[in-house]
Amino acid sequence: MKIGKNSWISTDAIIEQPENITIGDNVQIKPGVVLRPETGYIVIGNNVVINHYTVIHAKGGVEIGDWCIFAPHCGIYAQNHSFDSFDKPITKQPNIGLPVTLMGDNWMGANCVILGGVTLGKGTVVGAGSVVSKSFPMAKVLAGNPARIVKDRIPQDDWNFEVEERCSVEKTPEKYWEYINNRGKFCAQHLKPSDVVLDVGCGEGYLTNMIKDSCKKVIGVDYSQAAVEITRERFGIEAYHMSCTQLKFPDETFDKVVFTEILEHLTRLQGLNALQEARRVLKPGGKLIGSTPLRSTPESFPATYSHIYEYSREELQYLLANWDAVWIHDPHFIATKPY
Repeated sequence: MKIGKNSWISTDAIIEQPENITIGDNVQIKPGVVLRPETGYIVIGNNVVINHYTVIHAKGGVEIGDWCIFAPHCGIYAQNHSFDSFDKPITKQPNIGLPVTLMGDNWMGANCVILGGVTLGKGTVVGAGSVVSKSFPMAKVLAGNPARIVKDRIPQDDWNFEVEERCSVEKTPEKYWEYINNRGKFCAQHLKPSDVVLDVGCGEGYLTNMIKDSCKKVIGVDYSQAAVEITRERFGIEAYHMSCTQLKFPDETFDKVVFTEILEHLTRLQGLNALQEARRVLKPGGKLIGSTPLRSTPESFPATYSHIYEYSREELQYLLANWDAVWIHDPHFIATKPY
């Protein structure tokens, strides 16, 4: 087990397979906590507090971002038994791992449960006793079983660059649209009329709509249900509520994957997993077309609350090391899936 500086684990905590657990700096793990990776992993960031009797089962992998706090008796279950057959007991049927990611600054109320396949955006709060069965974007307050959004932590009447996660078709100020439109033009010029394209993190569908006439077909995905609904209703584009680390498409489905302004909103582990998923769904020779703000300083100090990690040029090159024909010109990049 890897443990960072000034972290404390109670002697009454239950730790299984410690070799599959990584704990950051200034972490507190209280008595009765159960960390059980099984065949998966548990990655805990910095400044995290996990209170008494919280249980984490992590067959599908669990990542807990910086500054998260768990009240007592919470549960994260990154797995689920199948129960399709009556020929054998449920305990003998496959136990399927599904990843869980808390992107940071999340507060889990007492007795809440997070189920497999869920991603919670940065700053989202889960009320006591809630059961979270699907992903939610940043800065929401969730409650209920199944959990639903009961409050926005960010005022919805204004658009504030410092705390917004995506552009708003109606509310984003004029000064940002030149940059947004340039992203769309850049993507469009690298598409062909025969291409089937996936737009990862499509948001409200503005860029997706910009590129739809440059290809045969475009599909959008986003982990915000509200954004997906806006994309469908406003632009009539096929779009799905889906995490970029769990793309529900068969291997080698798309000719191009558009990946603009996504990496900086992900944890580093999420970024790696998302690029692996993009590579999986691309056809051999298919291209990843993206953008992300690159930093020039040695450390990453994100420009806004919604940015989790900003990469240097060298770090981005390392992330794309297994791709062919990598081209990077801040903020844009293109990489080709090998044949």
